[in-house]
Amino acid sequence: MNELQRDMQYQVNEEKADTESKIAMKKDAIQSSDESIQLYKDEQKSLQEKLQKLNEKQQDLAMK
Repeated sequence: MNELQRDMQYQVNEEKADTESKIAMKKDAIQSSDESIQLYKDEQKSLQEKLQKLNEKQQDLAMK
């Protein structure tokens, strides 16, 4: 993205518009990736909590 932004100063209007579009698409892809990462982190945290609860249940049942 930085390279595209640097090159814009040497481009004509049509090229600038195309470059801005490419930059916007890359920013959208980055945002989408960040959102996916957050979803996976949330899911991982949830699964770890579930595993912990299941381990606690197993220990409780073993004590009976």
